[in-house]
Amino acid sequence: MPLKMAIRMVNMKVVFFLAAAILAGLLLWGYFYPVQSVLEFDVLEEKNKVVYLKIEEGGHFRIKYTHSVHLSDVIEEYEVRNNRIYPVQLIYEDTAVGMPSNAQEGETFEMKDGKYYITGLKGYHEDITLSIGKVRAEHTLLYKENSYLLKDFLGAGSVVKIKPGRESMWNLVRGVTFNE
Repeated sequence: MPLKMAIRMVNMKVVFFLAAAILAGLLLWGYFYPVQSVLEFDVLEEKNKVVYLKIEEGGHFRIKYTHSVHLSDVIEEYEVRNNRIYPVQLIYEDTAVGMPSNAQEGETFEMKDGKYYITGLKGYHEDITLSIGKVRAEHTLLYKENSYLLKDFLGAGSVVKIKPGRESMWNLVRGVTFNE
């Protein structure tokens, strides 16, 4: 085998090895780098217990629960945008204790089909702290066409911090997610 041909074969092997190493590096980077937009449900009493909801930027989710006084459903709708949680609307059936009887300035208050709606809500949250009901509240996460009873995933009576973030595929695969 002539020397020129041997050098060319060695060069091809080196190029192939470098291309394979770069491809493997990119795949590993994509697997471990936090690219997936999520809502983190962090159980405050239990170290390292986090459940994730994969959600796209601009995605909406709702939290539904039974009000403890008048025992009717309340739905709070939120949008995840710019790593913040923006309230969208509040839907409820009774203006009794603990529920607004009108909208704030710039918001809209209306009644449709026996329910009250407050829309045009202002402001945002970096996170939301929620105490998961033990008895009647039945806190439920609604996302797209799915519903998740929070006490089944997070534990009844637990206190949870809900916040938007980004996670790597590695953390999502080894952790618990609502929407696998």
